[in-house]
Amino acid sequence: MPTWTSPPQLAALAAFYARAQAHPETITDAVFLDNVKNAHWPTNCWSYVEASFAIIAHACVLRPHLSAGLIAFPIDAMIAGGLEDAGQVIAIGLDCATRDAPYVEVSEEGRRWLTQVWPGLGEVVGTVFRARLQAALADEEE
Repeated sequence: MPTWTSPPQLAALAAFYARAQAHPETITDAVFLDNVKNAHWPTNCWSYVEASFAIIAHACVLRPHLSAGLIAFPIDAMIAGGLEDAGQVIAIGLDCATRDAPYVEVSEEGRRWLTQVWPGLGEVVGTVFRARLQAALADEEE
């Protein structure tokens, strides 16, 4: 379980994850996704990517069926940061899981997810990346 004590939104998210793990039936997927989304904060793109992986990795452990939607958070930031190659996304997530001095600490469960499950999601990552890149490019055209 994450042991974040700051910033306040991560401390609240750690408590929420504990409730979601202890009583998953009391929390709808919509409420779950809202809590994960609201834990993110404005920062530069690449720090956001690292923080987002720490935030969503544990969420993906608790609700694996939501992974495709959850991985859109760091992917959107990667695209905003200029990434155009979906083939780099898995490596970036792995790097976030193994940093010596991370921007946001990844929970042990999240680290296991990032190192064991994440590398096998290449097809899902590619699909999400292409969709999010197309959406970002369409937004630029408007």
